[in-house]
Amino acid sequence: MDHSDSNKKTSIHAQRAYSLILSGVAECDTALDQRLLLDSLICQCAVFTRILGGEREFYDLLEKLKRIDLDVAGDLMPATQH
Repeated sequence: MDHSDSNKKTSIHAQRAYSLILSGVAECDTALDQRLLLDSLICQCAVFTRILGGEREFYDLLEKLKRIDLDVAGDLMPATQH
């Protein structure tokens, strides 16, 4: 992700996704359950991206995941304690 993007407001889609994910994680009883939920979400997102967007969009998503900068991600979404 380009660091200049971190100065922009978080999109409504990112905010909604964050809220949905956080509510799902909050329902988990253990850290393992949280991780399994997140792993399942990533896999389902990849499947839907491939079906709805095609091969190019799918591989673009994989590249985005490889390039995640945790310092920037922390600026975009607040840290939470478990």
